[in-house]
Amino acid sequence: MWTILAEKPLMLAVMIGIVVAGLLYGWLQTGEKRIAIAALVVALFIPAVFLVANSVDTDREKILDIIQTTAHAVELNDHEMAVMLIADRQTRQQALAELPQYDFSRVRVRNIKINMVAGSIPEEATVDLDASVVASQTKGGLKDIRVPRRVILTFQKQPDETWGVTDYNHMPLAGGPDGFSPGGN
Repeated sequence: MWTILAEKPLMLAVMIGIVVAGLLYGWLQTGEKRIAIAALVVALFIPAVFLVANSVDTDREKILDIIQTTAHAVELNDHEMAVMLIADRQTRQQALAELPQYDFSRVRVRNIKINMVAGSIPEEATVDLDASVVASQTKGGLKDIRVPRRVILTFQKQPDETWGVTDYNHMPLAGGPDGFSPGGN
């Protein structure tokens, strides 16, 4: 229920609006003051829905914020900040070894799909997104090439209630891993 309230307040407001319209119709048909008062009271729930939605951060919103913050850190070539939210030590070291090979000038993420894994303990989410980067190899001849990648992240809720990345992989948008993917050929 909280997820619907926090992530889809417009849908909930429309549903409340339909109830208000029904009550107003009932009042117009009967002239009963109690129905008009009920319509007014129910209508007051609409701004309350938006207030609650703005004050509650869902797990999806927290993960989305982490993704945007990390993309910004990668764009700034701040490798330490980019890997700060990687919870698994080995995965963090893998990312720290990979990131300095490139000089990023632009990073954009889109088509973000967050799938909460039902029944997982600790809570887990799989994120599938498309990333487009403009990068140069720090050692090599490639300069300012645009590289679209599909990135798959595994997030896990940590004991302190924050979300951390426990695994990641990136590959071309179509097909499987390539020579640039972690563990690729």
